[in-house]
Amino acid sequence: MSFQSHNPANGELLGNYPEHDKAETERRLQSVWEGWQTWSRKPVADRCAFLLRLADLLEERAVDYGRLITLEMGKPLPEAIGEVKKAASGARHFAAAADDYLKPEAIAGTPAQIHYQSIGPIFGIMPWNLPFWQVLRFFIPAALIGNTVLVKHAETVQGSAEALEQLIRDAGGPEGLYVNLAIQRDAAAAVIADPRIRAVTVTGSVAAGRAVAAEAGRHGKKVVLELGGSDPFVVLEDADLAKAVQLGVVSRFSNNAQSCIAAKRFLVAEPLMEAFTKAFVEQAAALPMGDPMVEGIKLGPLARADLRDNVHRQVQAAVEAGARVLTGGEPTAGAGNFYPPTVLVDLPFTAPIAAEEFFGPVAMIFSFKTEDDAIRLANASEFGLGAAVWSRDLDRARNVAAQLEAGAVFINDFVRSDPRAPFGGVKASGFGRELGELGARELSNAKLVWGGVEA
Repeated sequence: MSFQSHNPANGELLGNYPEHDKAETERRLQSVWEGWQTWSRKPVADRCAFLLRLADLLEERAVDYGRLITLEMGKPLPEAIGEVKKAASGARHFAAAADDYLKPEAIAGTPAQIHYQSIGPIFGIMPWNLPFWQVLRFFIPAALIGNTVLVKHAETVQGSAEALEQLIRDAGGPEGLYVNLAIQRDAAAAVIADPRIRAVTVTGSVAAGRAVAAEAGRHGKKVVLELGGSDPFVVLEDADLAKAVQLGVVSRFSNNAQSCIAAKRFLVAEPLMEAFTKAFVEQAAALPMGDPMVEGIKLGPLARADLRDNVHRQVQAAVEAGARVLTGGEPTAGAGNFYPPTVLVDLPFTAPIAAEEFFGPVAMIFSFKTEDDAIRLANASEFGLGAAVWSRDLDRARNVAAQLEAGAVFINDFVRSDPRAPFGGVKASGFGRELGELGARELSNAKLVWGGVEA
């Protein structure tokens, strides 16, 4: 069997990629295991030097890799190039911060230290929506600490999967540091169970993440889950309306609106509701949609036809529940998996669809009367990844932020990841952290060493 990659803008077949059978899976498992034996013993300075070479190559090849990303998953080319450059900045950050992140920590009043060391090969199950950044986001700190990785990338971006494996080799990564594994989902359980795999990290759907976590739990293995979200974007009555609208549109529709941390539920104070909605609809409807390789396009196709069909089913369910469509709402005719920017209002907040994740270009706008109402509505979701709060009163914004159930809250800005800051969620959005100091230590053995230093 093989995996196929198609251009979502026109359906063109880009490539066939052979699936790895049991024998090849075993060979790759052994490679990542043997690679750990040597990589974990390399000095941190050597690992940092590797990350800097990796950053150089990512920057040199940003346009080529960006074109590959756009061809396979459809995001506008400038965003794809930006994704690659962001990964380069992540590699540079962790190389520069290695001493701070990994240095032993003294425990006050004791002759003890905590040492952060590798735990072994990590199995990563990765999605298609950010095919370079999502993978490198976990790989870079994992490699810095001394772990090796085995990566099952999404079936539809196998060109990116193979390119990443070659990239690591080209940067001087030794055999077994990064190993690509092309297998079906139902073959992942055996890999998780293998004693050579020490932990699992998953970015994907709630169902997939919970299934992996259950399997990992059966074998006593740590798992990190990033499972999406239905992020609230709270606009209080004293917000900067123009800026909130502008960045709200950016947050909702960037990456073809296929991002876990995109704003999805816009909660707007009643006095601003009419003006916010009018401006938001105007800016959303004006987004140029089309071939993502063309300059000036802001919204490309959804990654697969079934994803577009599912988004339309969700829109129809919202309409049946009472929502009004102010713009969009119907798939675009012709080739490609295009769906126009869509804005929904008047949807009862009690409707199940109101709390679901729209992984496509659909924004839901709701109004609220009081600050307490805004907090209650923001938290009325099984998800808890990110949130945004808008107010000119920073004390007020911080007070609201403190009450939101989310892994990250941005004040007067939209949610995004940054190599310097921890990233992850709560509730159905998962657990564990990537990036920043917490991410550098997430997949490590925090080893207590008692004695050998002065108390």
